[in-house]
Amino acid sequence: MIRDLSITVLIDNVSNPSKPELLTEHGLAFWIKADNKNILFDSGQSDKCIQNAETLGIDIGSADILVLSHGHYDHTGAIAEIVKRNPAISIYCHPGIFIPRYSRQPDGKMKPIGISNNALNALQGKIDKIHWITEPQFLFDDIGITGVIPRISATEDAGGDFYFDTEGKRKDVVIDDQSLWFNTADGIVIVSGCCHSGLLNTIEHTFFASGCRKSKGVIGGLHLVNASVKRLDETYLRLKALSPERVIACHCTGEKSTDYLIKNLPSIVSKGAVGMEVKFQGE
Repeated sequence: MIRDLSITVLIDNVSNPSKPELLTEHGLAFWIKADNKNILFDSGQSDKCIQNAETLGIDIGSADILVLSHGHYDHTGAIAEIVKRNPAISIYCHPGIFIPRYSRQPDGKMKPIGISNNALNALQGKIDKIHWITEPQFLFDDIGITGVIPRISATEDAGGDFYFDTEGKRKDVVIDDQSLWFNTADGIVIVSGCCHSGLLNTIEHTFFASGCRKSKGVIGGLHLVNASVKRLDETYLRLKALSPERVIACHCTGEKSTDYLIKNLPSIVSKGAVGMEVKFQGE
């Protein structure tokens, strides 16, 4: 069991009034300390997460592994600088991370949202350090990655109008979306990047992958920004039934959706912010 789990938000959309010196951007990155392991989960849109790490006194070069939740620009931006500072770092991601991605904007135009050329080149230069993940896998004792998450819930979708092409003919459901899980004495803690697979799907698959059906906490982007009322209601009811210790909504959860969850589950749900440190301690 993981006894001491500490998760620090290195970059997020939301600023932290108590730490005004920290930078923000549309992106997400976490620094995770799980007992004696250091894990970097995602890397934001730019090198700002590394600047924040330095401000917080965190040595990126001490990371044991880099885990990439999926191949979008706002989660892969600092890869080149990370591998420069830590050439021996092991990288875990889905092979689909290299595929070009696009999002249809309100005006109908297609916006590139895939991994940048700079990050792509950095990864290609470290192919021998990459572990391709498609199925559940243990990274260390009591620490795992979900692999591809089955889409079971009828109300959940990828959370946006995503495509593999500029013509909008090849729909992208972001199949490479993956999350981390940590097994503590009080249940599983889930760390998500964007949760394009859906929070309910992610929780169920994490239970399957870990062998534990008790949830202690969730932190990360939940991609409920475009969620229907029905989806929000089902999410709320499921979280209420699971009664995790904490749910920290970050990045792409959406302000209205976050407020809805906080209103209905005020003792459980809170809003993430850059520089926030969340601790889960076991026996």
